Amino acid sequence: MSIIKRVAVLGAAAALLASPVLAAVTAADTPASATTGASVNVSAPPSPAEAEAAAKETAARLAAQHIVDVPVSFTVRNTNGSKTGCRTSGGTQRISGHLTAPASVLSGGKRAVTLYQHGIAAGEWYWRLDVPGYHYAEELAKRGHASVTIDRLGYGASDRPDGFDTCIGAEADIAHQIVQQLRTGSYALEGKPAEGPETAQGFDTVTLAGQSNGGQVAQIEAYSFGGIDGLMIMDWTDRGLTPEANTRFFSALQSCMAGGQPSREPSDPSGYVYYDLGPDQFRRGNFHDTEERVMDAAAPHQNRHPCGDMSSQLDSVFTDLEHLGSVKVPVLLVYGDEDARVTGGAAHQRLFTGAQTELVTIPGAGHYATMARSAPATFDRIDTWLDARGL
Repeated sequence: MSIIKRVAVLGAAAALLASPVLAAVTAADTPASATTGASVNVSAPPSPAEAEAAAKETAARLAAQHIVDVPVSFTVRNTNGSKTGCRTSGGTQRISGHLTAPASVLSGGKRAVTLYQHGIAAGEWYWRLDVPGYHYAEELAKRGHASVTIDRLGYGASDRPDGFDTCIGAEADIAHQIVQQLRTGSYALEGKPAEGPETAQGFDTVTLAGQSNGGQVAQIEAYSFGGIDGLMIMDWTDRGLTPEANTRFFSALQSCMAGGQPSREPSDPSGYVYYDLGPDQFRRGNFHDTEERVMDAAAPHQNRHPCGDMSSQLDSVFTDLEHLGSVKVPVLLVYGDEDARVTGGAAHQRLFTGAQTELVTIPGAGHYATMARSAPATFDRIDTWLDARGL
């Protein structure tokens, strides 16, 4: 590992030890399940053929409901002009995703869209799970809303550079670039929708949403660049990460200090790491009161994330605390009350001193609140908030 990269990781370790989010990370903080060998029930994940069939069923279901679901891409620069300092490569990159919306919305007069940022252990799949009733973008489209979901830089179908060549500030900068392209219609449609416009359309209103550390990305964009009409923070707080979350973080950080691993295949760029070690930790940390079929569909998507995102995350907490009060757009905060990784939603809400805010707590939901059995209630609350503000 280069000296610059090593300094970045060691800086994150120092920030971890000094951070207000930290309840001391020691052996005593290790969850009982990690030391006693307790585990959750893990059934067989879907086979490739079953996964393909589920995707086809989703596509047919969307088409029958006159929902446009088309691949999109954005050409961006891996730069960091945000208020939180961290290094990037500065290169040109491609971000892949989907536009999902009722055909009537795309052909209407005033167009509104929400751009979604996934969390550190997820990907675009979080918003597009092929399980009826849990495909987030579909459920919001059924309620009349357009969504753009993406794989962030370093994830999934998007470009995956060296994991130390990007950072949390760059993710916010890229989010802002995508917001601008959504307004101007300067992104690319990668397919021809069966209904709706055949060319990229601009949007008059753009809301930015983020889940888990995608929520941090979204709020950094909001106070650094603006240019959005609403902000949704889901399952993220700057000062409420639990000992379980910090234990996972510190374990992953140690792997980054050794240089990390290839993003996916052995020949891929290095500097990547798993947040959860294996499917047991992944399920235990993210789900509560969730159907087995939902966990089975989600578990195979567990992926590595860029070390640069993580090594810059905690230092950015201090920047958040300084600037969140400058956010002026309406803010919705959504939390599961059984979240094993994030607490303190009300305290985080109070940091937005300059904005109109609303706090929603989902009974019985874990860190992946939109995948709990109570998901329909969550979709309805988000729908109501967007509608009430014309977003």
